Amino acid sequence: MRILTLSALLILTFSEPVFARNISVEQSEAASARDAVGDAMSKLSDIEQKIQRQQAVLTQAQETLKQYQAEKAQIEKDLDAKKAIFEQKSKALDEAWKQRNDY
Repeated sequence: MRILTLSALLILTFSEPVFARNISVEQSEAASARDAVGDAMSKLSDIEQKIQRQQAVLTQAQETLKQYQAEKAQIEKDLDAKKAIFEQKSKALDEAWKQRNDY
């Protein structure tokens, strides 16, 4: 009986590689997960670059807007000054016509 138990123990010890677990499924799943992480990191990098480019476009657009707003304010100021001159000249012309008609 002892010999039989010892024989069984020896067979199990030396035949362990035969019963080794196949890990090819786990290897494949780990490789797929690694690839998925790589893809996600690539997508993240791409979207970060798009965000940076869009922020640069936005910054430039904001600068252009400020320039246009400053230009508009100057044009409105010039317009007001020209309107005042026009009103003054119109009044002078009206007075000249009035004086001419009074003769």
